[in-house]
Amino acid sequence: MFKRILIATHGTEGAKKAESYAIGLARAFGAEIHGLYVIHKDLGSLVGIEWLHNSHVRMEFYRHAESEFYLRAEEVLEALGEHAKGIEVATAIRVGEPAEVIAEEAKDIGADLIVIGGESKERSEEYKAKVSIKKLIKIAPCPVLVAHKNLMPSEKNINHCAVGFLNGIK
Repeated sequence: MFKRILIATHGTEGAKKAESYAIGLARAFGAEIHGLYVIHKDLGSLVGIEWLHNSHVRMEFYRHAESEFYLRAEEVLEALGEHAKGIEVATAIRVGEPAEVIAEEAKDIGADLIVIGGESKERSEEYKAKVSIKKLIKIAPCPVLVAHKNLMPSEKNINHCAVGFLNGIK
């Protein structure tokens, strides 16, 4: 049923739960995983601080911030690969509006399913790309599974989810 599952992740606890669901479904269906880390397009807004009035300083600051985001993204995607041992995992880092980037990536890779973490009211220590779930569901080229942050992934939950998908397509 699923051959390619796109997991949009950024390393938070909610995203890690979504990763567990994606990995469990990939194992259940023999699918590959495509991990995606989205850096929000508004990264440039971080360099609008007044003390950065000098264009050279502003560009140096921007390059430094951008490189830090990419380093963090690489760490998160490497951890996903380690968590998914035994499953084929491809990864990508993209910049843009999160829902649009996720939908476009799903289309480009031919994803059968998108898995994301649920919305959280908790503040992250890092600058994270918030996803509009409503928007993503409207523009996604395939089903979207939103992993609830309070429900711990287990083999039973994942099998129940897989059965639900199969029953839903009959």
